[in-house]
Amino acid sequence: MIYVFDTSFVGALIIPDEKNQQADKMYAGIENEDEKYAPFLLWYEITNLFRNLVRHNRFNVDSVMYFYPRLAAIRLTFDHEKGIEYSKKLLRLCSDYNLSSYDSAYLELADRKKAVLCTLDKKLRAAAEKYGVAVIK
Repeated sequence: MIYVFDTSFVGALIIPDEKNQQADKMYAGIENEDEKYAPFLLWYEITNLFRNLVRHNRFNVDSVMYFYPRLAAIRLTFDHEKGIEYSKKLLRLCSDYNLSSYDSAYLELADRKKAVLCTLDKKLRAAAEKYGVAVIK
């Protein structure tokens, strides 16, 4: 199978105090040989998430550095789609489903790869279901 992971899902898998039984259960159903993707955007979002953990004194920078091996263990393949046509697709998804451009990137990638979207974000989940993209259960 093919999966697309968003930041909410990845965060729940790798950050100890955001661990989520639902995410762990979903992830347990994914096989090692399954393809796992994320848009390149995930690097920016995960870095911002880590920054906020430090900023809100939940973890210090050295502690957050230990999350990177956990992220690497997921073995994501990063998609590098870009350009005007890509931006037009994202804008259409933003407009049609009232999503941010960031969430639209995950939805677009899941649609293009015919993948199951792995997200804990309720708004993105609802948009994916309306759009016809499978969402992990």
